[in-house]
Amino acid sequence: MDLSLNNPFAWPLVAASLVLLILWWYAYRSPLRVHDQATERSLHQGDALTGAGLFLFVPWSLIGLYQYPLFVPFYLVLILSLLGFWDDRRDLSFKLRLVVQLLVAVGLLFYLGFNNQIWLLLFLMVALLWWLNLFNFMDGANGLAGLHALITVGFYGWLLLEKFSQVTVFHYLFLATLLVLLVYLFFNLILRKLFMGDSGSLPMALVVAVMALYSYIYGLLSLSQIAVIHAVFIVDATMTLLQRMVNSENLTQAHATHLYQRLIKQHWSHPSVALIYASVTLACCGLAWVMSWSEISDWLLFFAVYLLLLGIFMKTYRYGR
Repeated sequence: MDLSLNNPFAWPLVAASLVLLILWWYAYRSPLRVHDQATERSLHQGDALTGAGLFLFVPWSLIGLYQYPLFVPFYLVLILSLLGFWDDRRDLSFKLRLVVQLLVAVGLLFYLGFNNQIWLLLFLMVALLWWLNLFNFMDGANGLAGLHALITVGFYGWLLLEKFSQVTVFHYLFLATLLVLLVYLFFNLILRKLFMGDSGSLPMALVVAVMALYSYIYGLLSLSQIAVIHAVFIVDATMTLLQRMVNSENLTQAHATHLYQRLIKQHWSHPSVALIYASVTLACCGLAWVMSWSEISDWLLFFAVYLLLLGIFMKTYRYGR
């Protein structure tokens, strides 16, 4: 196999093969497995094997760094994966997690050059912090977060690879992430053997954000288009949080009031819920792709998508409660 940088498939295949072997070991042989005991708020029964994200994104990051040692996002993904695995095992304090996430968000935005645009920097910092956490909130059903990431990374990767004729870091980001996610989904969605946990959801959210921000930097997508792509996750997580705030609930306490959680509590299967959310995300990607007629039409479509999803959320508010 040609392992030069000119072969865009070689190192992604190495990463995916390594992840496959390590996940098999973790699922069936490892003495270091992290178990999550089911509670009345859980969507699974008995012990769930979690923390698998460490074995997705440590190999992914290290192989990426071997090829592109100056690409800072690989270091940031590695930090979040290690932080998440620590949290999977020890239940870290919310403040510590938030401080590390803030440092990662600021580091990424400075690396990408947003420090010269203060208002945009502040907006993106808040948006990135919320995205990291909401993606973590939405990683509670088999296949839900994995399929969303698979579709959105595929979409961003397609746009970025269309722009570059030569092999770049985006080829690795696109191909390696897709292959690693497919390996994970085999264990998570088909075998129903393990979850990625915080060690996977946090770095996965960052990978999606990196590709979204590069799509914005290169003028391939606007911020409104990016918001449409992730609308189903944003609406579910944001409206759930706002409702919990209105009800004066403890925002750091585990709960089962997201729409996807309530659907599963009403005996919808994990795969069916994950596929419904994935289908909406795929449709949103298609809509975002054609949202380039004018700035006015883009914002009109943005509001139309969010009003539709908000209406669905409000209509189903009592369902499964």
